[in-house]
Formats: sequence, structure tokens, C-alpha cells
Amino acid sequence: MTLNWIATRTPERSAFHPKGLGATSRAAPVGMELLARGSLLIEATTRPVTTPVNLLRFSVLDPWPSGVKICLEPDGTVRLMIRQGERYLETALKTGLGGKTKTAQIALIWDAPRRRGRFSVFVPDNGHLWQTDVMAPFPLSMRDVRRIVTDTERSTIDSDVSFVAVADAPCPLGPIPGLAESSAVDTPGGPVLIQDLKPGDLVCIEGRAPVRALWVGHTSMPTLGRFAPMKLRRPYMGLWDDLVTTMDQRVCLSGSEVEYLFGEERVATAVRHLEIRNCAAPVKAIPPVMRYYQVLLETHEIMRVNGALVESFDGSAALANDAIKSTSVLADMPAHLRPREAGLAAPVLQGFEALTLTGATIG
Repeated sequence: MTLNWIATRTPERSAFHPKGLGATSRAAPVGMELLARGSLLIEATTRPVTTPVNLLRFSVLDPWPSGVKICLEPDGTVRLMIRQGERYLETALKTGLGGKTKTAQIALIWDAPRRRGRFSVFVPDNGHLWQTDVMAPFPLSMRDVRRIVTDTERSTIDSDVSFVAVADAPCPLGPIPGLAESSAVDTPGGPVLIQDLKPGDLVCIEGRAPVRALWVGHTSMPTLGRFAPMKLRRPYMGLWDDLVTTMDQRVCLSGSEVEYLFGEERVATAVRHLEIRNCAAPVKAIPPVMRYYQVLLETHEIMRVNGALVESFDGSAALANDAIKSTSVLADMPAHLRPREAGLAAPVLQGFEALTLTGATIG
């Protein structure tokens, strides 16, 4: 099923294009046609609260009552409420949000013809994922999609919301690939563009014999929030060419300071924590949507990509059970190809820890 992101909203701007963001053809006038299948994705910074916070609240009365509300409650429950005419739908999802400040990606996907949907909360920093089924979800109309992203009087977002995005098909839930299509992965035969790798190919990893790829996949995401691309610049980190990744893609740090501070030969950190260095910077003139790739190996490993040491895809959250896997980027991967081991390829540093490594080498 083709996935097109058709609408986005941030605190500063909005965009709406029924044929897909970035499409060059002129859009037809938008009426009351329904988006039979789709996705509503919100990224927000969630904080401890004492009263419920409406992350998104949309409500209109014309041409009939219609509304969408996503609310974070003090106990960490995320509540979804949708109204269409006289019909109401409400779903509550218990999560671990509410205790500490976190970035959360909250998604509703729906397939109205099949009368099924899923409501999901994913915390990319620690891989925690919560989901619940939504029975017979209401499809949004294209007019309401446009109003959600462009009508600031009838549609409000909380100040901690990074973006709201809508797609015309269900988007994958949980962990998302983080490498641009120009990334080249080391194999025994030399570097291979990640888009040309196939399941069964061998990938060179650090300190061990090559490991087999179980899955090579991609998805398209709006270039907002944690999905905004960053560039790691050559010649830092052993790069022979610039490497473009999402902000959450993890790379490796090593050196004497790493061993002294953490007692580890190598640690990993998200690319966004490296922006204070000369080696990493946001990409300029970015498209509204980018396709990101990753490789799931037999074991979670560190591989060389454009010369830098980069973590392979961590699919542990998506592989927790079959129901979660079925809505993830790994949905089409045969069950017998599950990795032998899950877990971290290297200890992961948070932002404040990464900032202490001012003198560490990367890679």
C-alpha cells in the first residue's frame, strides 16, 4: 500500500496537499470525501502534569459536528476521542508517560473498510511502545484534515507538540529506519548502497565475522521533529562521504575518555546529541518527506556506513509480539527470520552524558 503524507502542522507553519507533500501536480478542490485509510501522527514533549493536557483538539459544527482530541492525563493515560455527527469513539491507552519529561510519538492508524485501527505511543529514547486496537474507527474527511492543520481557531495544538502529520494510508508504528538512501553499508565485497542490499546478504560488523541481513527496509516520513535529517560530515568519524540520518539514528563513540568515564570500549549516542560538534549539523533545504532505510541483522550489531560506525536496526520493540510486529516496518518479515538475539549493540548515552565526552573520538 502506497503511503503519502498529505498534511503537516508545526507551531510555525502548516502544509496540505491531497496528492502528497512535495507533489508538483495541482490539487483538486477538497470536499467531503473520506480518507478511508490513513494515519494521524503527533510528536510531543510530554511532561509531568497535574491536569489533563490536550495535545490536539479539533472541533467544528459545520457541515455537521466533527472533532478529534488527543489528551495526556496525569497518570500517563493517553486518551483519543473522535466525533462524527451523532457518533462518538473513545479509546484510552495506559502508558508510562507522565513521570519524566519524554519525547513521544503518538499515532492513530485506521482502515475503515476493514473496520480496524490501532492507537500507539512510542518513546524513541528508550524504545517503549504501547498499543491498543481501535474497533471500527471513523475515517477523517479530507476537509477535516485540511482544517486540522490549517485552521488555528478550530484546531489547537499544545505548545509542547513538535508536529502533527496526516497520511493517506496506515504508517508503520514503533521504531523507524534512520539512514538516507545514499548510505553505503560495508559488505565483504565492498560498500553497497543500502537500497541495493537484500535479505541474506552479509554485512561487515565491527570486531567479528560478517553477519547476515534478515531484513532491509524503508519507509517515508515527514522531515519534522525527530525525523528531521542531520548530516554527519566527512572526514570526521572515519567518513569517506557525508552521511544523512534521522536525529535518532545512533552512532558510536570511542577513545580513552569513553573508557575512563564509562568503563566501556565503545558507547552509542543519537546523532542529534552531536550537533554541538563540528561533525554534525541539520540538513539545509530539506524536502517535506524523506525515505529512510535500515538493516536488521541476525544480532544487533555495529556496522560501517559510509565509513562511520553505526548501529543496525533495533527491532526489539517491534518484535515484542505478533500484533505489534504486524503494524511495524517489519510486518512483512517472515516469523522464522526473527533475530537470534535482541538488545543493545553498545551502551547508549543520553544527551547529558554525551555532552561530557567533549574530547572523545567518534567511531
